[in-house]
Amino acid sequence: MLLGPEKTILYRPLARYPSVVRDISLLLDRSIQLQEILDAVSEQQISDCRGAKFVGVYEGEHIPSDKRSLTVRIEYRADDRTLKDEEVEERHSQLTSALLQTFAAEQR
Repeated sequence: MLLGPEKTILYRPLARYPSVVRDISLLLDRSIQLQEILDAVSEQQISDCRGAKFVGVYEGEHIPSDKRSLTVRIEYRADDRTLKDEEVEERHSQLTSALLQTFAAEQR
C-alpha cells in the first residue's frame, strides 16, 4: 500500500468563552472598498474585538446611486471571561462611531 507524504495536523483549541457578534450596516461612498473597512476595524484596536467579516452589500431602491450599503459582522470575545452585554455595547458603539467618522458614513 502506498502512503502519501505525512501531513502535519494543525490544532487550535476552541475558545473557552463564547463570542458575541454584532453587525454594522454603513451607507458609504461607492469608492470605499471592503478592505478599507476591515483594515479600519483592526486599526481601532478595540478591546476584545476579534475581527470583522463581510456579510453583504445592498445597492438599489432607496440607496442613492453614488452610495451603497455595506454590512460587516464584528466578533467580540475575551480570553478570561464571558463578556457582559454592557461591555459589548460599549465597545461596539466606540467602533461604530469611529467607522462613521472615518468614512463619513451613515448607519443603516
